[in-house]
Amino acid sequence: MRRWSLLITIGRDGLRIQRAFAAPSAIARAVLGVLLATVLGLLLDDPVAGAMASVGAFICGIGTLLSPLRHPVVNAIGMAAAFSAMAVLGALVHGTTWLFLLLLAVAAFATGLWRTMGVAPGIRGCLAVIGLMITADLAPDVQGGLMMAGWIAVGTGLVVMVRLLPPYGPRFAAQRRALAALYKSLAEASVAADSAALGGPAPFTAARQALDLLPQFSRPAAAAMFGLLGEAERIRRALHTVRLTVPADGSQERPAAAAQVLGNISRTVASGRGHRTPEQVWSLLESWAAASPVRGPRDLVTRLRSADELARRSTDDRLGDVLEPHTEVPGLYAGTPSVARTARRIRAQLQPQSPIFRHAVRLAVGVVVAEIIGRSIGGWGGLGISAHGFWVALTTMLVLFPEYGHTMARGWGRAAGAVLGGLFAWVLSLPHWSPVGLAVVAVVLAAASFVTLRTGQLMLNLWLTTWIVFLIHHVGGLPGPTAWARAADTVVGAALAVFIFLIWPTWSTRRVPGLLAEWLRVQDRLLPELLTGYADVGATNPAAVDALRERSRQVREHLEAAVEQSYAEPAEHRGPWSTVQLEQIRTQVSMVAGCATLLGEHLPRTPQDTVPELTELVDPLHEHLTALARAAAGAEIVAPGALRSVFDSFTARSRLPVETSEGSSSTTTSRAVALSTATVDAVEALTATIASR
Repeated sequence: MRRWSLLITIGRDGLRIQRAFAAPSAIARAVLGVLLATVLGLLLDDPVAGAMASVGAFICGIGTLLSPLRHPVVNAIGMAAAFSAMAVLGALVHGTTWLFLLLLAVAAFATGLWRTMGVAPGIRGCLAVIGLMITADLAPDVQGGLMMAGWIAVGTGLVVMVRLLPPYGPRFAAQRRALAALYKSLAEASVAADSAALGGPAPFTAARQALDLLPQFSRPAAAAMFGLLGEAERIRRALHTVRLTVPADGSQERPAAAAQVLGNISRTVASGRGHRTPEQVWSLLESWAAASPVRGPRDLVTRLRSADELARRSTDDRLGDVLEPHTEVPGLYAGTPSVARTARRIRAQLQPQSPIFRHAVRLAVGVVVAEIIGRSIGGWGGLGISAHGFWVALTTMLVLFPEYGHTMARGWGRAAGAVLGGLFAWVLSLPHWSPVGLAVVAVVLAAASFVTLRTGQLMLNLWLTTWIVFLIHHVGGLPGPTAWARAADTVVGAALAVFIFLIWPTWSTRRVPGLLAEWLRVQDRLLPELLTGYADVGATNPAAVDALRERSRQVREHLEAAVEQSYAEPAEHRGPWSTVQLEQIRTQVSMVAGCATLLGEHLPRTPQDTVPELTELVDPLHEHLTALARAAAGAEIVAPGALRSVFDSFTARSRLPVETSEGSSSTTTSRAVALSTATVDAVEALTATIASR
């Protein structure tokens, strides 16, 4: 029963139409590139040249619309170079079937590995492989393929040229978007009733990744944005502290004021233009901070002021070296060479247990099998293009994803969109079109594809199928029913992708124990490091702590994604914990992460703030987390209560104050003990849930 309900839910997700669009200016540039390619074909009176240039402009335009993190011109040049080079390579191997299939397998495998860089880079890799298949599969001969590749390169060049045209927008646009999204998430979390909302790692990870892509020579000018990321870290910790130390009185004025400040910072960063917060909002926050008996509100207001100032300074492109690197993110600002960073990330996936490696193997095998099946099918009784497997292979490559839910949903959506698009393309093929009318309709259909790119597989493939079939029908003189052959190939490719995934699947539920164990191993290094920091001022290495926090966020993000993806998987593939227990684990992981955040926030700043006694907890905590990581991975269960017993003995023996007033001399000591207590409680709660598998 559950299997059928899951299939219905996944099918509904695949057919869902979302309201998600790229930036209007980016869509306009992509449409302009296709328009120029089409006009070029009209001027030359060469339908093949116009069609191939349009294909190059279209595919390259899609690549520039996919969540760009680098500069738009850099994205366009990279996409143009990759797509054009693969088209030339495909032309060179045309007619040599075994060499083409071998090259296709290698390219698909590399594309699957490239998925480790993110969803958008992975799809760009698939688009580049399409260039290989176009000329190797559809060209009449090697010479004709090289000519097609040349016109494809012209089309991609037009997209690059369009990207160089003004207006240019604010500098570091991708980094601004990521930071704006981060501050927007903080604004939403500041008024949320659930404290777990403050612990979401995804916005921080996205912002760090975007800033990490900046070349070294650009970083001084982006110092304000690195500072904004550092202040976001501190603001989150300050919000945690306020939640912990300030009693809730039911008033929403102060959280709403903080949310307004954070929202204005987000808008300033996103637009590159200042959005000032009204003075009465600042007055409300300042009066709250002045009247508070604890320092949490004062720290929060101070950091909001600092972030607001950095946001305004980020609008000035002439800062240069005026700003010093932010001390909160020293390792990120120093950076790692891009090539070395990419090689390290891909090398980490070269193991059979890695979901990305399994995805790469599935993709390589699937695309080659799809190409062979497509060629074996033929032309559907003369309706399609015979002796090629292009559509089947392309669909299999674009449907196969590393996760079960996404693969199934894309299969449904892409197949349904192709059938509807085939119907529409058949209707459009009935009239006789003049060259100008053909050009106008082709550009309109390409524009519809760009607009619906992020709305879901159904709408995207509807317009994509219509555009491609309409273009090929009129250029190649094929019969109108070619549309149905295209739709049939798509259905076969989607079914094949689902079948291949089910033969060698990657179940997210089975990955949860390993990811949880990996996250616990990171905490096994981070939490003892933070507790050691209470022994003396500056006892911790900020760069090491920053690196551990970043690693913790990355693993936690993967863990939360795996938990979320597991809900779409059949019941028999469930892991050791139920759905309720998985939600408890996700909440408790957030609690432990929040405790680590607060321990780092209140590290001693003066000799009077030190609490050297806390170092006694380092070894017991290390032993417990080590055993808990093994238990999460499937080893012997750790009995709850052992760490609590050690901590109770420690507090009784050390006689450290647990609760004192803010004005007393032992406030910092009591705060450190309170934070240690909260950490032990959170770890014990997680221990109990892991033991209940």
